[in-house]
Parts: sequence; structure tokens; C-alpha cells
Amino acid sequence: MKLTPGTPLLVFLDFDGSTRLPVARLAMDKGIAQLEWSIEIMDRGLAISPLNYPPEPGLHAASGRTFNGLHGFLSDSLPEQWGYVVLRKRLAKLGVDIASLSPLDLLALVGNQGRGALSFEPATTPPDEANALDLDALAADSLLLLEGEEANLADTLAKLGGGSGGARPKVQIGFDGKGKVSVGTNDVAPNQEAWIVKFRAPSDPLDIGPIEEAYAIMAEAAGLYVSEHRLIKAKKGPGYFATRRFDRLSGGERLHMVSFAGAIEAHPEIPSSYDLLLRATRAITRRVDDVTAVFQRMVFNILAHNRDDHTRQHAYLMSRTGEWRLAPAFDLTYAAGPGGEHYLDIEGEGRRPARAHVLKLAKRHGIADKNVAAIIEHVRAAVTDWPKFAKSSTVSAASMKAIGAAHQQVWTDFE
Repeated sequence: MKLTPGTPLLVFLDFDGSTRLPVARLAMDKGIAQLEWSIEIMDRGLAISPLNYPPEPGLHAASGRTFNGLHGFLSDSLPEQWGYVVLRKRLAKLGVDIASLSPLDLLALVGNQGRGALSFEPATTPPDEANALDLDALAADSLLLLEGEEANLADTLAKLGGGSGGARPKVQIGFDGKGKVSVGTNDVAPNQEAWIVKFRAPSDPLDIGPIEEAYAIMAEAAGLYVSEHRLIKAKKGPGYFATRRFDRLSGGERLHMVSFAGAIEAHPEIPSSYDLLLRATRAITRRVDDVTAVFQRMVFNILAHNRDDHTRQHAYLMSRTGEWRLAPAFDLTYAAGPGGEHYLDIEGEGRRPARAHVLKLAKRHGIADKNVAAIIEHVRAAVTDWPKFAKSSTVSAASMKAIGAAHQQVWTDFE
């Protein structure tokens, strides 16, 4: 699983599975990654890293050790939390200690099965076949893995998890448009759509799937753009939340993706601000509608009590022509946040953001008061309908009541 010492890692953009664009050569020097852009990337002037490391000749050293010495946009390809757990278990069965692997070794393990359109060679991804899919069995085994116990389906979970990030267990599967679920050894077949199915973590309520489905519906009612989603029934108990992958288009085309964390090179556990997210969005996409979408997302996260809004919960997508756009909103759910605060503060306030904070931030970014009022009214109307969305998504009565009470407290603080 380890690369031969001195072997550079080659980075490619794989937009459609058939033609690959050389991106860069990557090597480690004293714990810091050194990147050399390809001639093709420099000739096209593609900003693979939208805010750092311009496509110019010479070596570009990673800015520091925040991401284990990697460049921020490359660290997005590594599995985090849940993905790391299943990869560690899988490697242990092969006699490999994941702690002994370098960041480049880990990228080689990802190969061409990560998020977005980046792929890495030489790929050392272990071969695995996943011929059957039982969501209930996978959900049960994912809980065992997170609790540190052995799981019979650990290999399958690792295979299906791919480069998935986040703390919640999840698998990547294909739908054929008729509700049939299938599994492949790489990306889904051309006649299928790539989806992610989430399971419950030990700290989650039993009905986390219905809650996230209700939040997705509520977000759409509030004017947010979210990827297609559905609630998949379980054999017993609440269903599983599923969402279509927004880094995969119909026909198997991929989009290059960089998280907000990878773009600004800020670790997701370190609190940041919506001011920085708005500024980064303006700099990356240069589109007023994307900036407005971030602002509306912020208002939704405030009023809907989603405080797990860290820098990896926002992302940008690049087309093959180099155009950057804000990715759809994702991972929207009721969340208390660290110490009861938002990861991203609003004018320095993370616990009880008020209308005054929102107005002050809007003024800094040139958003008119009347537009702010309209956004708040739109989002507030959707959040007020929480009981309707919760009932339609089979959220339990206890969760519906508790979350509704939290919404009301937020609104009281906000006003």
C-alpha cells in the first residue's frame, strides 16, 4: 500500500471516465507537499485551486501542515471521519497500519474513487467486489464500526464509502431511475445516477433519516438549492436519507469539487465566519447570485438551528471549462454545534445571532435591506411550517416537538 520512496504521485482530472487531463506531479519534502502543475493546466490557465497556487511554472509548496502537509484542495480527496474509520479497518485486515502511511500513500489509495473529478496514480486501491446491497445490514454494521467493534460487512462499507467525508456513516450507490439499487466497482453505470445513502451515528436520534429529509424539503421551501433527495424505507424503524451526488452529472460526467475549507485552507474544526464564506464565494465564482445564495443559506442555518455549518459543509464545483459555481446546500439538519454555537459566526456572534448581526453583514456585502427582509421572511415562513414537513417525512412526535421548540427559541433571540 506504500508508494516506493521517491515516486511522485500523478494527479489527473477525469471528467468523463475516458479522457484524462494531466494536472500535476506531487511529492513530499520534509513533510510538506510540493506540487508542479502540468503544461496542459498552465496552457489552459485552469485554476484547479481557486484561491491559491496559480497555474504557473515551478514548485508550489503546500502552505503548511494544516492538512497533513497537503495542499488544501488535494486534502478534500482524502476520506475523513467515517471514511477514515472504514479504511483503517479494511487496511488492518490486510496487515497495514494506516498511521504508517504518508498523505501521498492515502491519496494513492483513493485512486479514482474519490469525490469530484481528481484521480491519482499510481493507484493502490485494494480490489473488492460488492455484489449485494442490504441497507439494513450496512446500517447495523456501520454502527458497530463507529463503536469500535468488528463488522461483517466492513469491506463492503469501505468499498461503497469511497472518499465520503463527514461523521455520519454513508455509502455511495446507483439508482436506475426505477427505484432499483445497484452497486459497481467504480462509478455507477451510464444509465444510472450516483446517490449517497446516510445511516445513523451513535449520537444521532433514531429518526435522523426522516429529520434530514424534512430539513431538505424545508430548505427547498426556503429558497435554497439542494440536490435531489428521498427517504428510503427500512425493513424496520425509520428510513434512510438519500441524496443525489452533485459532483456527478447524468451520463457519468464528473465535476471538480473543492470545499470551502480546501479553498481557504482552514481546518473544519477551527471556527470561521459567514463573512469569509461570502468573500470567498465572490472571489471564486464572481457571481452575485451565488453570493446571495450563501446569504440565504446562512439565514436558513440560523433560523433552522443548523449550527454544524463548518468550512467543509460548503463547496464549489468547477466545470471542464474552468467555470466555478457554488455547490448545492448539503448536510442540512438540526444540529447544536460546538458548545451550542455556529461554526461560522455572524459578525462575531455564534450563539444568539440576531437580525442586527445579519443586517450588518448584509451591508458589508452590498445586499440591500429590502432584500434581506425578503430573504428572512421567506426562510421564516418555511421554518414555521416545520410540523408539516416533519409529519410528511415521518419524523417522530418527540423530535418534531423538540426541534420546533428550538426553532421558536432561535426566532425569539433573532428578533
